[in-house]
Amino acid sequence: MPAPPAPTSVPAPTLRAALAAAAAAVLLAGCGIAESDTDRLSRKVAAGSVDTVDSVDAVDAVDDAVDGVDTSASRPPGAPGPAPTATPDPTRSPAPEAALLRNPARQVRPAIAPAHGATVGIGQPVSLVFKGQKVDPALRAGIEGRVRIKTSTGVVGAWHWAEAKGDTYLHFRPREYWPAGTKVTLDARLAGVRLDARTAAAGDRQLAFTVGPAMVSKVDLAAHTLTLVKDGTPLRTIPVSGGEDRFKTREGVKTILSKDGTVLMDSRTIGIPRTSPDGFYGRYEWSMRETVSGEYVHAAPDNAESFGRANVSHGCIGMSVADAKWLYERSSVGDVIEVTGTTGKPMDRFGNGYGDWNLSWDEWLKGSTLGAFKA
Repeated sequence: MPAPPAPTSVPAPTLRAALAAAAAAVLLAGCGIAESDTDRLSRKVAAGSVDTVDSVDAVDAVDDAVDGVDTSASRPPGAPGPAPTATPDPTRSPAPEAALLRNPARQVRPAIAPAHGATVGIGQPVSLVFKGQKVDPALRAGIEGRVRIKTSTGVVGAWHWAEAKGDTYLHFRPREYWPAGTKVTLDARLAGVRLDARTAAAGDRQLAFTVGPAMVSKVDLAAHTLTLVKDGTPLRTIPVSGGEDRFKTREGVKTILSKDGTVLMDSRTIGIPRTSPDGFYGRYEWSMRETVSGEYVHAAPDNAESFGRANVSHGCIGMSVADAKWLYERSSVGDVIEVTGTTGKPMDRFGNGYGDWNLSWDEWLKGSTLGAFKA
């Protein structure tokens, strides 16, 4: 069975462009992609400077959440006990003044995700990407102090810096998956902020989004099943097939990057001739992308005999048309996909989709210059 294509209702224009570029030459754990229902829009975005968030006005601040968490110990009914105490909210280090650069030789406008006004899954990080730009580590604390996150639920979270494939990433995620229903705003005051000796950020960025229900697809490729769990309750277990031994599905936590619908998958785009025993060419429905390199969850009727029994694909997670349609209709960009039982390559942490949740909280904090805080 083939693997993934290009973005559709994708997280953000920059990610669309990255997906389009990566789809041209995918060699591991990903099917060849020639065209999806939304490729035409993706090409327009990649070719131009259109950014649906560019025209967004600054968003209203979300009301501060109630402080304090009750951590009093349980005790027998009627027994005296200490008064409840509150766990202090983490307070990040004071941010230094961000360095500004007048008349920079180069400007980089950070791309942001998710899209303004979107409703996303509980695994969606807040993402700023400085494409083709290394951000001087000595300047990062000042930059981090300029990006303000507010939430309606007062979650504890932190920013994290990373570099991959020539880009610099600044992501925010909570300590645990977002609580369902959380409303989030980002106000990034970055215009003129220095990124290196010759480069400054171009423009401020703002967005607001809402977190939808807690939807987690638990994929066990040893058992060849996918169980969709909503708000902690399993809804359905679906027999599936994942990547075979030479093209094992990446293991770990991923999120849905885009819902592409029907995708044309062509093995030639990953260097396999159609005439090869491993070759493939065809349209696959109800496709949802989970990595830039081309792993998808999609209908794969040509592998029906393998569902629930064997892993035979080039990295994608395939299922019946009816099950794929059912899953697609209940899923959103940012929903979590937890893959176990494959013994495949671990999910990339950055640069191939959102692998943020594969870092422990302690590891995540090591990538922050100012530390955790209650947003």
